[in-house]
Amino acid sequence: MLNKEELLEKIREVNSQLDEIQRQIDGLTNEINNKRALLDEIRKQIAEVRSLIEGKRNQLQKTRELIGSLVERKSQIINQIRTLRNELLQINITLQKYREKMTIYRNLLSTINEYVGGKPLEKEKLKRIIEQLEYFFETSPTNPEWERQFIKYISQIEKELNLADSMEKVKAHIAELKAQIDDFKNKRESIRNEIARLVQDLTTVKQELSQLKASRQEIYKELTKLKEKREELKKRREELKAEILQLALKRKELREKRRAVQEELEKYNVLLKALELAEKNKARVAARELRAASLKERAEALYNKLLNGERLTHEEIKILIEAGYLPEE
Repeated sequence: MLNKEELLEKIREVNSQLDEIQRQIDGLTNEINNKRALLDEIRKQIAEVRSLIEGKRNQLQKTRELIGSLVERKSQIINQIRTLRNELLQINITLQKYREKMTIYRNLLSTINEYVGGKPLEKEKLKRIIEQLEYFFETSPTNPEWERQFIKYISQIEKELNLADSMEKVKAHIAELKAQIDDFKNKRESIRNEIARLVQDLTTVKQELSQLKASRQEIYKELTKLKEKREELKKRREELKAEILQLALKRKELREKRRAVQEELEKYNVLLKALELAEKNKARVAARELRAASLKERAEALYNKLLNGERLTHEEIKILIEAGYLPEE
């Protein structure tokens, strides 16, 4: 059985333990709160990174759509250039044929010129000469030799007229061919200009495609970095949750320990109160016995006075009654 001093010492020790346990609990609580605040910050960062990832994905989708559109445009331009080049090839083939025809007609014209000795043949003049000769032939006297010469001369002039007519037709063909050649040359020049414009457009599209592909690659890199950062943050989040759980378990253990120590403290307090109550009861009994002895001693003295015939006061009579020397009234 512990005495009062030992109980007080135990209570002081237990209170000290409680203070230490509470200090540890408070420290763990602060650490948990700090880690929870850090966890909230990590969650906020994860949300921000997710938002950035979503933005980059949208940007990537738009870039892909632009690339697809430019690839289609590039294909269209290439097909247009291919079509125009085929058309240009056909024009060159046609021009070559027309040039060959032009050469033939020019050679024919040169041959006719050589045949007539290079002299100009005036078609209308030759027609008038033939008409005059025919009239002269019909109105002149008959001479067989002269007629033969005359007919030969007319035939010669008719031949020159035919040559003049042929030359006129050849020149007309040459002029027509030249006009057609000029038209095809103009068309060829227009096609070449269009091809040059399309080639420039194609170069621009290729440059834009190159830039977009580089941008797409950069977005891929940024997405990769953001995903890595997200995974790092998620890993840190899980670590913090595990750390908080461990700290919470330690705090729970300390709270259970504090409860046990509080129960121990309560037990010692109960024992102390019981001891103090016992001491109070003991003191009360001793005081009562001391008072009873004092009362008896005084009552004996008062009783002797009463026996001697001395007059007692009301209070003194009450003392005798309380001490049992006189009956209660």
